[in-house]
Amino acid sequence: MTASFLIYAAVALFAYGLLSKRLASTPLSGPMVFVGLGVVAYASGILEPIRVISSGIAEVLELTLALLLFTDATKVQVRSWNADMDLPTRLLTIGMPLTIVLGAFVAMLVFPSIGLIAALIAATILAPTDAALGNAVVTNKRVPIRIREALGIESGLNDGIALPILLFLLTLGEEAEGAGLWRLFFEEIGIGLLVGIGLGAGAALAIRFAVGKSWIAHSWVGISTVAVAFCVYLVADDMGGSGFIAAYVGGITFGRSVEPVEPSSGEFGMDLGTIFTMVSFLIFGVYILGPNLDFFTAEAVLYGILSLTVIRMIPVAISMIGTELRPPTVAYLGWFGPRGLASIIFAGVLVEGTSLGESELVVSIVVVTVTLSVVLHGTTAPWGAERYAKWYNEQDRVTDDAA
Repeated sequence: MTASFLIYAAVALFAYGLLSKRLASTPLSGPMVFVGLGVVAYASGILEPIRVISSGIAEVLELTLALLLFTDATKVQVRSWNADMDLPTRLLTIGMPLTIVLGAFVAMLVFPSIGLIAALIAATILAPTDAALGNAVVTNKRVPIRIREALGIESGLNDGIALPILLFLLTLGEEAEGAGLWRLFFEEIGIGLLVGIGLGAGAALAIRFAVGKSWIAHSWVGISTVAVAFCVYLVADDMGGSGFIAAYVGGITFGRSVEPVEPSSGEFGMDLGTIFTMVSFLIFGVYILGPNLDFFTAEAVLYGILSLTVIRMIPVAISMIGTELRPPTVAYLGWFGPRGLASIIFAGVLVEGTSLGESELVVSIVVVTVTLSVVLHGTTAPWGAERYAKWYNEQDRVTDDAA
């Protein structure tokens, strides 16, 4: 990573911070601003193109996703989800698998040359949602908390669910024999699970002990949580396992034990995750989108639009059957499923790092879809949240928790 990029990123973060409150009420979301600044830096020649995979930038993207997976997973024990888990459970267990299947089917229609495995890989990469792209959707307090939390929980957990599916598909795409599948289960996922559970539980017990003895300062609980997240990822990766699986499982294990005694343990990690996320979108603009505007073919744009609409909205509608949610609420849940950071990293690191023959096509599909999502979801989030909240608050509620 070059010094010029670090300087540019620091200036961009500072400038955005000065205007962050003002911009929060406009259609210009943080990801949109940083992607735009990245494209401008590339187009103007301020930053020269470099290869992401071999430059150290890939490591930044990987650590960002590991931190987000860990901190999001610690929220699995959040009391509000335990009290009303019906909607996020439906989105994750019904909506997400249907999204992958439908996404692969549509990919094979739009791209006749794409194989089944590559189509499934593209659909899986684009299945996770990213609440950061439409922050107003999950932060507008006029929107019912049940709906906001359903989208937030889905966004926090679906990338961890998509990861083992993606690893399995990548193995199928690369290996002609079944030996690769055994390696997947016993090495990548197995090591990831063991490291995540072992280090997550051990670190949690140590922090609980230190809290009980009043040895640890409150601010250092958050710092230690971030250290654990990075350690879990790096140890598993160094041992030949999936660091992402380890981070996700480690977060669940860690959060189950630490959250009850230190509910704010993840706050520093979330703040740091926000910084890393914006830098990652800047990287996306400079080094991925800017040099590859030729990815925007008619077929790729068509698939991107379909991915954000029917491929997302039909499975969500099916998953909500039986909930008695009204059509505007189902449409709100369906439309606001932005594709963002997880998709970028899965495509750039997991796909380009393999020998899959159709990796360039898959990456182009993902880049176009994420770009469309950054623009469309970013611009519609404040307006859409306000419009939905207004509609909801004007309705006569049949029950106290109906939506």
